Amino acid sequence: MKTKYIIVLLMTIIIFYASAIDVNPQETESNISVKVETPRKVTIVSEKTYNGHLQPRAEVKVYANISGKIVNLNAVAGQTVAKGDVLAQSSARQASIAAIKAEVALSVAKSQLTTTEANAQTRVETQLVTAKESVAEAEAKLEETISLAEMRIRNKLVEARSTLKVAESNYERAKISSEKGLERAKTEFTKTTSDFERDKELHTQELISDSAYEASETRYKLGKSRYEEAVAAADQFKDGSAKLTVEKARAELIVAQKIVESQGWEREIAAAESKVTQAKSNLITAQKLVEAKSWEREIAIAKSAVSEAEEQLKLAQEHVNDAVVTSPIDGVIAKRHLEVGEYAKSASTPGEPIFTVVAMDVLKAVWTVPISDINIIKNGNMVLISTSSGIQNIVATIDYISPTVKQGENTVIVHATLPKSLQLLADTDSTAPTQNSALKPGVSATISIKTGERKNVSLLPRRSVINIQNGKGYIFVVEGNVARAKEVNVGGVYGSEIEVNTRLTQASQVIVDNQHLLKDGTPVSAIRD
Repeated sequence: MKTKYIIVLLMTIIIFYASAIDVNPQETESNISVKVETPRKVTIVSEKTYNGHLQPRAEVKVYANISGKIVNLNAVAGQTVAKGDVLAQSSARQASIAAIKAEVALSVAKSQLTTTEANAQTRVETQLVTAKESVAEAEAKLEETISLAEMRIRNKLVEARSTLKVAESNYERAKISSEKGLERAKTEFTKTTSDFERDKELHTQELISDSAYEASETRYKLGKSRYEEAVAAADQFKDGSAKLTVEKARAELIVAQKIVESQGWEREIAAAESKVTQAKSNLITAQKLVEAKSWEREIAIAKSAVSEAEEQLKLAQEHVNDAVVTSPIDGVIAKRHLEVGEYAKSASTPGEPIFTVVAMDVLKAVWTVPISDINIIKNGNMVLISTSSGIQNIVATIDYISPTVKQGENTVIVHATLPKSLQLLADTDSTAPTQNSALKPGVSATISIKTGERKNVSLLPRRSVINIQNGKGYIFVVEGNVARAKEVNVGGVYGSEIEVNTRLTQASQVIVDNQHLLKDGTPVSAIRD
């Protein structure tokens, strides 16, 4: 029994070694060659991209400084100009007329200044002398009024009474004279009428001559005229018109009586005292003007008028000079809008400009950002700009974010200035830089803005991850001489690489091909890709 067990054991050992000899060569021959790579640690920058276009640093509409007909043009579209270059000239007729008027006004102001400097002090001092004389005159008049006013007013009352008596006496005499005159005129008229009637009959019978008849007729007409005058004079006493002189004298007497009764001389004295007060006030004013040397202020005002007139002349001359239109910036004439002979208007008046000048030295990218993205950008942020003309990854700086939102679009306008030094070489053999002709206003551009950054992100070749579903996938790594399957979390794809969020060491050998031949534990031979 023991012998049998030993024999069995020996056979088992022999079979084992025989198997070992057979398997090892076979295993070496069946190892699968695979290419491997290690994870690459990178920093991932996230960004947003917007569409925009390039604009010049400035685009200026050049208007006439003063409205007028264009008489000369010195620039054409496409011409490069410097700030201050003369571009055009407009008519300056109205400005020249204004300048002439300003020169006249300045001459008048200077003449007035000369007169003021020569006469102002004398005039002020003369006013003081005149004021003193007026005070003396007013005080003398007051003394005279106090002495004589009452007497003069009472004398006027006596004169008014006397005038009334004379008027009444004259009235009575005139009335009696009028009555007697009427009687005489009536008697004379009766006689001349009777004589004329008689002579008229005799003339008809040719018993008197024509001259005698005419003489009789003349006496008749004269008598009639005197009678009518006498009647009219008598009628004045009947209707009271002849008594107007008496009534006037009586009214003047009543006024004189009331003035005496009210002691009217006191009013005259008060008026005279008021004139003295006014004269003294004027004297004080004149004294103050002299003490203050008011002529110096007059001279200062006259000098100020000269200065103002000089400023007006300077302004008028500037307006004449404004007929010359110059370029406000360095740049290029983008368009000439008007021709010689056409009417150019100033910027304050609606109308076309003469030129459009654009500054080409610096360009800026202009684009719109949705209001939802506005919190991710700010002034000073760096952006990458690529143009449709083939220029890529131009680094620029945001320098303007509109403070207002464009209605209807909910967007905000943003500007970024391109580097002023941006230029290309004319050719590969040249060392002389030239302006980059591919960068022109109006060119479409793509603007990329950095929105975030993640460091130490593991990236693997995209082909190394298989069976990707729901953010997970599988990879094979080499451990020893066999392949081991591992589930990993995956993120974004970056070209030919994919982000792996599962922790891997930098020494991990990740298989990148022939995964379809592998399963967990498959012997492999690693080859560095």
